[in-house]
Amino acid sequence: MKKLDRNQIEQTISSLLPDDEYRKVCLSLFVESILEADSYGKNKWGVYCCSDRVRLLVGSLIVFTIHGEGLWIALDKQLLDEKKECQRLLEASEAWRWGEGDWAEYKLVPSRNGYYVPSRDSQDIWPVIRDLHFEHISKTTKKYEWLRSDSQKNHSPELLAYISDELERSIPDPDYGVKPETNVVEDLREFERTYKNLSETERETLTQSRIGQGEFRSGLIHYWKKCAVTGCDSIDLLRASHIKPWRDSDNTERLDTYNGLLLAPNLDSAFDRGYISFDNNGEILISDKLSNDSKNKLGIHSGMKLRRLEESHRKYLEYHRQEVFR
Repeated sequence: MKKLDRNQIEQTISSLLPDDEYRKVCLSLFVESILEADSYGKNKWGVYCCSDRVRLLVGSLIVFTIHGEGLWIALDKQLLDEKKECQRLLEASEAWRWGEGDWAEYKLVPSRNGYYVPSRDSQDIWPVIRDLHFEHISKTTKKYEWLRSDSQKNHSPELLAYISDELERSIPDPDYGVKPETNVVEDLREFERTYKNLSETERETLTQSRIGQGEFRSGLIHYWKKCAVTGCDSIDLLRASHIKPWRDSDNTERLDTYNGLLLAPNLDSAFDRGYISFDNNGEILISDKLSNDSKNKLGIHSGMKLRRLEESHRKYLEYHRQEVFR
């Protein structure tokens, strides 16, 4: 996902929320949800802005979205079922409507989701929505230890800065602490929850591919035989690295030899974090975010390139350049 700069964020939000008063109300409610998520841990949440919406994510779930139809908000299903009066108030309010289709509910953290259009006449319904929404946030933070790693990379400090200036109030920043690739455990937990219908053998094969072992690693060793860049032949030191990240790949891509590079540890870490990538000729691309001192100490330089490259690699490298490379 391409991040928007400050001017693009301001233009997007002004387009979504052209009325000044309505914009401040919507952004204020958005910030309430941010503060609630932040109270459970600074590593739990993130925000981003794209061309037609603004989102708050907690763990692996979107919990709040600002877009042209109003405020899309996830509500806790269990609490909603228990509080019939709350359900009655929502259904009677012209400011609320239930979502339909794929986004109507979540299964992993049970919810019912819908749209709220705040106004002076509907302010009394917000406390009801807020309590149900905050309960969903609470349960989501308990289910997920971290904000998922791709969402960490998509988080937009520029969006928080814009909202802070617009509302003239301070807003906390998230702090993920560990690097994205250390979220292996969360990726595997999410995989186990999602693909329960696979056979035990299939699940084991795919799980091994996530940690760079099993069939995936064996395929890369057979294909590359040495480090894909340096030619280092100490196989036990080399790491099996997905080009298109495991979490973003389907099950076929997760095991595809062409979606992998056998790399020395320094290159594997830099590639996984987006500090390096490769063009369609295999030439190395080095991020401006990697300092000259770090490049020297890691032994990374502009003369590096992949030792071989086939057409089947290119779609994965394109994804890496667009979605991972910094």
